[in-house]
Amino acid sequence: MRRPRNRTSPAGRALPLAVVVLLSPACGGGRPAGTTEQSQDSAGPPATLVTDGERAGEEVFRRENCGRCHTLFDRPRPSGKSGLPSGPAVDLLDSRVGPDLGLEGHRRSDDWHYAHLYSPGVLVAGSRMPPSRHLFRPVSGRPVPTPEGRDLVAYLQALGRSHRDIWAEWRRREPDVPAPPPVDGLLKRRGSELYVRHCLACHGEGGDGRGELAGFFTFPPRDFVAGRYRFKSTPAGRPPEDADLFRTITLGAGTGAAMPAFYWLAAEDRWALVLAVKEFSPSLRGTGLRAEPAGSRVEEGSGAAPDRADDTSVREGRRAWESLGCASCHGSTGAGMTPREAHTSWRDGAGEETPRSGDLTHACALRGGASPRAIERALLFGVGDFMPSYAEGLPDAPTRRALVSFVLSLDGTRPADRSGP
Repeated sequence: MRRPRNRTSPAGRALPLAVVVLLSPACGGGRPAGTTEQSQDSAGPPATLVTDGERAGEEVFRRENCGRCHTLFDRPRPSGKSGLPSGPAVDLLDSRVGPDLGLEGHRRSDDWHYAHLYSPGVLVAGSRMPPSRHLFRPVSGRPVPTPEGRDLVAYLQALGRSHRDIWAEWRRREPDVPAPPPVDGLLKRRGSELYVRHCLACHGEGGDGRGELAGFFTFPPRDFVAGRYRFKSTPAGRPPEDADLFRTITLGAGTGAAMPAFYWLAAEDRWALVLAVKEFSPSLRGTGLRAEPAGSRVEEGSGAAPDRADDTSVREGRRAWESLGCASCHGSTGAGMTPREAHTSWRDGAGEETPRSGDLTHACALRGGASPRAIERALLFGVGDFMPSYAEGLPDAPTRRALVSFVLSLDGTRPADRSGP
């Protein structure tokens, strides 16, 4: 007897296409220079499913026939440096065959996935995917994912993390910031084109953080006109260095907020985006591009900051953590708190409430990066309007490095052996 044809509803058929385009912005054809191919050893399962949501999400993945378009072959290399997936392949937007999803876990935030499932053609310019709005329901005038939608994303976030988390490893490394190219009309036009393609949906046509999908996200998109940046290497009240913007575009915000990483863009393209972002701000417009200042204080203080630390350094760092009262905002475990849990209110200069403090227990959740230098920048210069600079409270480099070591020790995904190089 002939096997009956799958008769899913139009809404149900939308999901396989949803996942095709959902993942296409960072997967696809040829890999850019500087990346390596992933291990194709698919003998083991694509994920170790721990939670009920992840297991239920696997069933949603199967029920929606996502496997008709996607393989789950890619795995991290067993050891050594593991390359990241390549950038978008434009031809995937016209193809039924989607990219391999084997390394999707922790690549982007839950919020990004939800927004893409709901409005793929808005978030990814040129997408032909119909919206998967059967995975959402309206709550107080905004779409909220159903349990099945949350389960599907939980399953995607588990993929490729059974033995190592390549995204956590990558975010623990300080990204390279090459010298910027000369600013000319061609670079300006390139930046404007890239902004429309990759940034407009969230940050808006006017760069004011009011893009069509802005209401989807727990942390609102940055208002480039106001120019108040959280992750920077300059004192409060001063604009960021261009290198700070370059790092943010390269790293994205991990799983801590919705902005994806654009590491796969050529360095010149990332600098073009820095230029485009600066043009929205009256205080930054027309200032060109500057190379990262040499010999900055954070570089001097962090040059010997280890990726791993001995127990003595961690104990000294814990004492600094306690004396500075860090747990009052980040919690005793460093997992972060909501304003209600912290018995306070966190509102920025525009009156927007910050939904929670940073989660320090996973490298992917540290929105400004998880390298020792990124952590020390946060300590020296603060983070936004709420985390102040602790430069005066940590006047010497050894104490700062000890506190950095303690913060690194809060990351439960790091190797247990902290004694190695």
